[in-house]
Amino acid sequence: MSDELKHVTHYLVLFIGLLVFVFLFSVYSHNKNAKALIGFSFSVFYILWGIIHHALDGRLSKLIILEYVLVGLFVFCLFFVALGL
Repeated sequence: MSDELKHVTHYLVLFIGLLVFVFLFSVYSHNKNAKALIGFSFSVFYILWGIIHHALDGRLSKLIILEYVLVGLFVFCLFFVALGL
């Protein structure tokens, strides 16, 4: 498989995960606990996706892991505060 096709496949998985997140968030829009769990789950998915993506590319390092963990936590915190959960 070519490098370009690998990247398209990786980002397609991320995009589908985002669509699932948006769908679940709209289905459970009335439940604050479910929204918090969905937001947390997406953050974990994003962190794992980033780590796996870079591992498959052979570019994984401790700094990349730290970056994905910090961005995932930051986005979750913003999400949590913005929605008043």
